[in-house]
Amino acid sequence: MRDGSGHSDEQEQKVPRERALRDVEIMAERLAMLYYHFARVLVEELGEERARELIARAIEGYGTECGRRVREGVLAMGKPLTPENYSLVPDLPSLGWEVAGASADEKEIRAVVSHCPLAAYWKRVGAEKLARLYCFVDQAKYSAYNSDLKCRHVRNVLDGDAACEIHVTSSHPQ
Repeated sequence: MRDGSGHSDEQEQKVPRERALRDVEIMAERLAMLYYHFARVLVEELGEERARELIARAIEGYGTECGRRVREGVLAMGKPLTPENYSLVPDLPSLGWEVAGASADEKEIRAVVSHCPLAAYWKRVGAEKLARLYCFVDQAKYSAYNSDLKCRHVRNVLDGDAACEIHVTSSHPQ
């Protein structure tokens, strides 16, 4: 509960990691549910082709805003817009996603995500094909961060792979 100051009693204490993880999982699942239901309604009302066009536009805008936020943060630190500096500004929660391996340097980012809570929900409800459009948020955010970066999904759990693997490469190291 919040008091008149806008603070809650719980904010005065540290939240146990397990509770924080569960809270992030709940919010991630809610986001996945929201995306799924919006996308499904668009398909029902407009047909698959037009719905997919609109979903792609929305994801492009969403990813662009995410990438611009990271860009602004990195530039505010006086750092160059290299792949490795992308991680200086939080883009995803530090909990909820499980990364099996990641590396970054001035030319490249490689990440293997062994658990994505969004994909877990979409797989559970059988929405892999429709939800796969959401994953293009990665291309939009890295491009908005630095137009010299190219992002590709090498593997994706929504395509039937065991994990998601993302490669981001720069054609011009800083």
